[in-house]
Amino acid sequence: MRSRSIITAVVTVLLIAGGLYYFYGYRHRDISTDFNAAKEYTEDASTTAAVKSALALNKQLSSFDIHVDSINSPGKSGNDVTLTGHVPTEDDKRVAGEIALSTKGVANVVNNLEIDSKAQSANEEKQYVPDLEIKAAVLQSILNNPGLKTQQIKVDVNNGKVELSGSVGSASQKTAAESAARSITNVREVDSNALAVTSSGGEPK
Repeated sequence: MRSRSIITAVVTVLLIAGGLYYFYGYRHRDISTDFNAAKEYTEDASTTAAVKSALALNKQLSSFDIHVDSINSPGKSGNDVTLTGHVPTEDDKRVAGEIALSTKGVANVVNNLEIDSKAQSANEEKQYVPDLEIKAAVLQSILNNPGLKTQQIKVDVNNGKVELSGSVGSASQKTAAESAARSITNVREVDSNALAVTSSGGEPK
């Protein structure tokens, strides 16, 4: 019985201690502290996303792996943003810093991007396979079109941009070739300026 009484007393003390901890540790905690912390986290994430989007929309920088970190700046009307990663030239580094600084919500930019000439070749190699896949798909799309398969159409792809050259017999065939290229997934742009329309005599119109 004495043992049971001791256990009961210990459990009671633990329950009281837990209740006091909750009461003073949580119920009396400053709610504004939690609110401000959540607000800062949301603003940081929003700024980071905005800078990443701005960099991704820039053709010069979109293919590079640039990391963005954002932290709230006390006393400033914006966040401090840090850029890390590798770009091939000083100009790329400068442009990335300017884009980040001009993004809404950014007060200051710490540009820690490193210059590495191999960064360009690495991105070119990564893009090489998708470009080949796009080229094969465009050529197949042209061959599947009865009005185009006998035409002298050449296809080149560079970073998702399709360039059509050679010749077709009519303006409608040129339009059909452009449509065939645009119908392929991951094609960003179609340039058909080098695709000539010839007359029946074989001369460009």
